[in-house]
Amino acid sequence: MTDPSPADRLRLAKLVIRRRQELGWHKADAAQQADLTHTTYMRVEKGEAVRDVTYAKIDAAFGWAPGACIAILEGAEEAQPAGEVEAGVRFAPVANMDEVARKAVQDVVIAVMPDVPAGRMAEFSEAVVEMLRERGVIPLKDDSATP
Repeated sequence: MTDPSPADRLRLAKLVIRRRQELGWHKADAAQQADLTHTTYMRVEKGEAVRDVTYAKIDAAFGWAPGACIAILEGAEEAQPAGEVEAGVRFAPVANMDEVARKAVQDVVIAVMPDVPAGRMAEFSEAVVEMLRERGVIPLKDDSATP
C-alpha cells in the first residue's frame, strides 16, 4: 500500500468513529475489542499513520471485511461489511470476483510459464473464469454487478 494522504486517513478516522458509535462503544472498548493499545487506537481516530496490522485488527473488531480500512484509504467511500461466520471462518463477498480470478491466473502463468504469450494467457484466464461461473463460484454476468 502506498502512503495514504492525510485527507484519506481523516476520512477513515470519521468512518471508524461513526462505526464505534454505532456499536455503542467507548474509545477504550474499541481499543480492547481490536486488541490495540488505547494510544494506537486513538492514532486511528485522529487520522494519524499506523501499521497495516492495526487496520486489520480494526476490520475484524468492527465487523468489516478484511482489507476494508485499506480500501477506504485507497478511495472506497464506505467499509464493506464482513460476511457470515461459518465453522469459525468469516466469509466476505469479493467485488469484481471475475477480475480477481483473471489476475490470479495471469500471476500464476507468469510465475510458472513466463514464455506464454499474452494472448494465450488471456485465453487461460477467460477459460478459468468461465469454469468458475459454471460451477457457481463466480456469479453469472447478469449478477456480477451486485457484489
